[in-house]
Amino acid sequence: MNLPPPFVPEKSIFRGVGVGAGLAIGPVHIINAHKIGFLRYKLTSPQAIEEELERLAKAQERTAFKIAAARESLPDEFKIHGSIFDAHLLLLNDPFLIGAARDKIREEKINAEAAVDLAVRKIVSVMRGVEDPYIKSRLSDVEIVGQALTSSMHERSADENREVFAQGSVLASFDISPAEVASLPVGRVAALVTEKGSKTSHAAMLAQAIGLPTVVGLKGLMSALEHGDTLIVDAREGHVILNPDQDASKFYQNRLLAEKAYQIEIVRSAHLPAVTLDDRKIDVLGNLELIEELPTIISYGGEGVGLYRTEFLYLSRDKLPDEEELYEVYRRVLVTAAPRQVVIRTLDLGADKVLTSFEPTGSFSASGQALGLRAIRFCLKHPDIFRTQLRAILRASVGVAAKIMFPMISSLTELREVKSFLNHTWAELLREGKELPEALEVGVMIEVPAAVAIVNELALEVDFFSIGTNDLIQYSLAIDRTNPEVAELYRPLHPAIIRMIKTIIDAGKARGISVSVCGDMAAEPRTAVVLAGLGADALSMPSQSIPVIKRLLRMSAFSDIQKLAEDILSVATSEDSQKLVEAFLGPKFDEFL
Repeated sequence: MNLPPPFVPEKSIFRGVGVGAGLAIGPVHIINAHKIGFLRYKLTSPQAIEEELERLAKAQERTAFKIAAARESLPDEFKIHGSIFDAHLLLLNDPFLIGAARDKIREEKINAEAAVDLAVRKIVSVMRGVEDPYIKSRLSDVEIVGQALTSSMHERSADENREVFAQGSVLASFDISPAEVASLPVGRVAALVTEKGSKTSHAAMLAQAIGLPTVVGLKGLMSALEHGDTLIVDAREGHVILNPDQDASKFYQNRLLAEKAYQIEIVRSAHLPAVTLDDRKIDVLGNLELIEELPTIISYGGEGVGLYRTEFLYLSRDKLPDEEELYEVYRRVLVTAAPRQVVIRTLDLGADKVLTSFEPTGSFSASGQALGLRAIRFCLKHPDIFRTQLRAILRASVGVAAKIMFPMISSLTELREVKSFLNHTWAELLREGKELPEALEVGVMIEVPAAVAIVNELALEVDFFSIGTNDLIQYSLAIDRTNPEVAELYRPLHPAIIRMIKTIIDAGKARGISVSVCGDMAAEPRTAVVLAGLGADALSMPSQSIPVIKRLLRMSAFSDIQKLAEDILSVATSEDSQKLVEAFLGPKFDEFL
C-alpha cells in the first residue's frame, strides 16, 4: 500500500476516494469555486409566473444544447461513453425534476431558481440514508443537472466562461459534471480532485475512461486551496498532499517516474494470457456495472466479463425498465464484448438497493438490510419483474458468448424453482417465434454459508459456480462490512473463509464445472494469489486490477502458489494466514505489496 511517507505532516494530507490509479503532481487550478448563488423571491402577478416558466424553459433548452455539444465533442475512442450525457438529457425532461419545478413556480409563486432548488432537494431527501453507491451517484447527477439549469439562468459571456489551464494543472472543484470533464484539455491537465462526488458518478467514470487520475470526496479541501498551490494526487490510494516540502516532492517525483514506467510495462503486457511459469492458465475477467466501463476492461486485458451487475438500470428512476429497454442495453454490452464471454447476473435488488419505482408494502424494509427480501428471493416474489428481465436476457444472448447467473441461492429447491421459471420463459418466447440462443449456460453465485453446505448437490444442477466473496465473508463472519465499528473483523484470509472456498472449488472440479471468484478478494494481490492456489479457474475484478493480477500470475509458478494455499489451509488464525502471504510475496513480489 502506497501510504504517504512518515515525514509528510498529517495536516497537509486530505483523504478521499481514488478513481482508478495514477499519480500526479502539479499546480492547482480551481474551477467552479462556488455554487451559483440566487435569491428566492415571490412572484406577484400571473405575468411574472409566465415569465419564470419561460426562463425555466429557456434554461432547459440551453442546458440541453450544452450537454449535447459536450457529447459530440468526445473523441471517437470515447464515443461509447455518450450514454452518460444521454442520462443527463433524460433528467432534463424528468417530471420529478422539471415537472416539479414548474409546479413550484405555479403553486408556490416562486422564481425559477428556487423552484429548481426545491425540486432537487425533494428528490435527494426521498433517497437520503440509502447506502447503495449507485443510487448516491445518480443523485449526484440530479444535483449536477439542477446546478446546470441554474447556471444557464445566469449565463456569462464566452470570454468569462473560457478557462486557461497551465500545462500539468491539477483541477480542483467542489463537483464537476460529465460535460465539464468532456471539455477538459486532457493533454494539459494532470489530475482532477473534487470535494464532492463518488467513485461511481458519471463524471468520475468518464475521468477514469480518459485516463485522468482522480480523487473525489475530499472533505474540506476547497477551503484550504488557493490558485497556484501544489498538489500531489495519489488516485490509487485516494489521498492528496497540499504544498509538499522538498523531501516529499523529491520522494513523489521519483515515485511518479517509477509508476509511469511500471504502468507502461504492465498495460503493454496486459493482453498476454495469465499463464503461470509452469503453464497453468487462469482466466482474468472484469466486473461491469455500466457499458461505459467495457472499453477499459478490454484495453486493460480483460478476457471477458465475469460479473455483469444489472441493478443499475432499475435504480433511482420513476418507472421500471421494460423488456425492450433491457434488451437494447444487454445486446449492446454483449455485442461490444464479443467474442469475449459475459456472465449476466440477474437482479440483486433489496437490502439497501431500493426501487423507488416499486414499493409494495414490506418489500424493502429498512430494518431487513442484507437479510431481507433481496436478490433471487425478490425475483421469485415478483415474477413479472423477473420474467421481463429473463426475456430480455434470452433475446439478447443470440449469437454471442453469454451466460446467466443467479445470485443468493440458498437451497436446492430454490435453484430448481428458478430453473423452472427460466425454462417456462424460454418456452414462452419460442411460442412467440422469438429468436433465441441455441443454448445458455446457467450458473449460481455461492455467497451464503447454506450454499456451501450443499455445494455438491448444487454442482449437479448448474454449468458453473461464481464465488461472491464479499457477501460470503459478511454472512459467514457475521460482519456488516459497511459498519466501521466491526470493519477490522472483516478478514478475507480467515481460515473459515479459505476452507469454504476450497470446498466450493473442489465440488466444482469433482463435477467438471468451472469455478470463478468475483468478489474483492480477486482484485487484491495478497488474496488473488491464494485463490489461484486453491484452484480457481477464473478471477473477475474491477478493470484497473486486471493488469496487476495478470502480471502476478505470470510471474508465479502454480506449484508454489498451490503450496502457499495448502499451508494456509493448515493454520488456525487470520494473522497466521497473513504472515504466510507476506512471506511469499516478499521480496520477490514486493511490487505487489
